Amino acid sequence: MGRDRSAHEVGWVSVLASESRTRIVLAGELDETLTGDLTEAVELAVHRGLPVDIDARNTTFMDSSTVATLARLAARLPGRPRLIEPPEILLFLLDVTDLGQILDIVEVDPGFVGTPLRGEDRAADPAPA
Repeated sequence: MGRDRSAHEVGWVSVLASESRTRIVLAGELDETLTGDLTEAVELAVHRGLPVDIDARNTTFMDSSTVATLARLAARLPGRPRLIEPPEILLFLLDVTDLGQILDIVEVDPGFVGTPLRGEDRAADPAPA
């Protein structure tokens, strides 16, 4: 039986872009209902071809589909993505799944100034040559 989810647990994904980096922001419960959103975020990040930060500090739950999508992101980037301030539950998952072997953990947010990026922005934001 599924459990009830309150509003603070609902997960979401967004992508921010700057001239030098891409940041994927994750929050709340990340499960199979967000696979499409997370996959789109990964596609946007890969398309940009820039270093990627994953801001996970407000993540409360992550299922195996999310872990798998983050692993695919790391495999498709030229450099290792940085995981910003992961909570304890996420550090546990990284250890159990070995995802921590392909991501750099950053304990203090280095800061980021960027603008929101959506799927329809992809054509207007070509990957660098």
